Amino acid sequence: MADKDTLMKEFVESEAAKTEDAIADLERIEQEVVAEATMSTEYDDALGNEQSAAEDAETAFEFEAAQAGTAGVGESL
Repeated sequence: MADKDTLMKEFVESEAAKTEDAIADLERIEQEVVAEATMSTEYDDALGNEQSAAEDAETAFEFEAAQAGTAGVGESL
């Protein structure tokens, strides 16, 4: 039977791996949202729908800012 220290080490490593996977998923989702919002901005702008284009650009900006926060979390681990 594994000793307490070995079990704790395995648990910590397992949780760290799960956290890294979650951060990677969050980064991927943020990138997808930025890409989609950017495409929507260009589309709405081409159609002359200024209000929607502005809202789409704001969404892209907010998610780009969120990416910096997510990157900070990943670096702190």
